[in-house]
Amino acid sequence: MSTTLKQVQCVKYVPKVRIKQVRDGRVRFEVDQVNKPQDVYDAVRRFYKGVDREMLSVLCLDNRNAPTCFSVASVGSLNTTRTRPADILKIAILSNAASVILLHNHPSGELEPSPEDMQFTQSMQRACKAVDLQLYDHLIVTDDTFTSLRGRGLL
Repeated sequence: MSTTLKQVQCVKYVPKVRIKQVRDGRVRFEVDQVNKPQDVYDAVRRFYKGVDREMLSVLCLDNRNAPTCFSVASVGSLNTTRTRPADILKIAILSNAASVILLHNHPSGELEPSPEDMQFTQSMQRACKAVDLQLYDHLIVTDDTFTSLRGRGLL
């Protein structure tokens, strides 16, 4: 007598999804085109003013360097915030960005980029290059001023 094993077919249902951006307010820009880091700082300083923990944001730009969207990617603690490059890229890709500007604050008022800031910036530069985006700049902002990593020759 031979035993025949029946093959059991397992059917798995995978969710069908639709991805879209959802508007969550506005950030006012006085310029139609970003030509210098000061343009970006002027637009976001009110947003960052008085924030007591580090926050990382991304500003997406089109081919003419016109802002297309601004999004908070990560909110951290007093002196650090973490996110994956993929989370930044997701925002940029969904907004059809040609380039991105990273921004994060230092609640301490210190403008010097930390080693972690530099490491993340380099990681983002590689990730952007892999998907044909340009990392235009990375700004560190405080309540009173900012510094541009590109302006310092660090990008």
